[in-house]
Amino acid sequence: MINFNTSKSLNIILPNTNKALSEVLKSVTPKELETLSKGRDLKSIVSTLLQQSAKDSSGDKKLLSMLKQNPTFKNLSSVSSSIKELYQTLQKEKNPLPLEKQLTSFLSNIKNISEADLKTKIENSGLFLENKIKNLQTPAVALKSVLNELTKVLDDTKLSNVQTINKQLKELLASDLFKNISNADLLKSLKSDLASLTSLSKNVQTLLEQFSKPLNSPLDKQLQPNDILFSKETKSLFDKINLLNKPESLQTQAFAKELFSHDLKAVLLKAYEEVKNSSSPNKAELLKQIDKLTLQIDYHQLLSQLGNSTSLYIPYSWDALEDGNITIKSAKDDRFFTDIELNLKDYGELKLRLGMFETNQLNINISAQSKELKKILQENIATLKRQLIGENIIPVSIRFLDDSPTVTSAYNEYNQDLNAGFEVKG
Repeated sequence: MINFNTSKSLNIILPNTNKALSEVLKSVTPKELETLSKGRDLKSIVSTLLQQSAKDSSGDKKLLSMLKQNPTFKNLSSVSSSIKELYQTLQKEKNPLPLEKQLTSFLSNIKNISEADLKTKIENSGLFLENKIKNLQTPAVALKSVLNELTKVLDDTKLSNVQTINKQLKELLASDLFKNISNADLLKSLKSDLASLTSLSKNVQTLLEQFSKPLNSPLDKQLQPNDILFSKETKSLFDKINLLNKPESLQTQAFAKELFSHDLKAVLLKAYEEVKNSSSPNKAELLKQIDKLTLQIDYHQLLSQLGNSTSLYIPYSWDALEDGNITIKSAKDDRFFTDIELNLKDYGELKLRLGMFETNQLNINISAQSKELKKILQENIATLKRQLIGENIIPVSIRFLDDSPTVTSAYNEYNQDLNAGFEVKG
């Protein structure tokens, strides 16, 4: 499940960390500058905008307009094309960079799309790198948090042997092994002694083994079949604990290295430094392509921040696609909206707005530039409805807007009360 957080506290909009913002602000006229902020330098301009954003989004709207009209971004190719170009250049290298492996996953054909694969691609698209850094939790803290959650859940157990083990777990959490573990000690935990982490892990493992006896006991399950110990919630907590409870995994440095080794933006930034300090004959071209791809990711991050949404590039290879992006927004009453804007090589622009409400009720608005494509889509609506119903999604309304690709008032009928959705959590 991908959860989209409505927080707008991301620190991605500083000019020195977001190339897209720097590019936009280069073209700001004195009059626009005065409109945006009274600050005299880029940092103060952005700082002022962020402070005022909650009360007045006019600054965001102005920047968003300039972002979309900026010639640099208008002339950029699709992210998919940039990934292909960079991948082809990397294949000429004698010593492959780790980046090559990361790019390969984003070149998989869209025909092979799956829910799990899509979730992973979105999480590692680079759009959420700053969120990962901001929310980086030391593994020991995460383990402590899950164990605390487990003790609270097991407070409701009716099994006396489980109550005894749960009491021991609470005593362990109150011991010196866990006492000083907190995010406030992040820097200290970066240097955590492996011996102490091993001791902590062994103690937790001992208790897990004790829990496994009643968990796998036919008698206990027969006596209390509905006990909280046998619930899906408890199983999920045990699974999380087993993943975290390894001495080598509890080291923050190893954990962070693993986390960022799959993030495209993080890998791009690391690769840029590696190439810059190398003697590769393709050095200039590689740096240019890495810089371009990083700029494109920054562009989608900035679109998300200023547009109060989550703007995603399509993380798949698709030969029929010229360019495209997906924008996700959430509204009140658990309503969610997705805008899919595609520029197809053979059919031109295709825009879809999907509105989900009441858990599984779906409205779809479609705008197609090509009359031929519109006819093809209309002929296959029945098939689409059957497939949606097969996934327990009820297509309440599927309608075609006018032939123009211009966004109409009908297309924007749900724009009120939309919240940002720019954070991924597994």
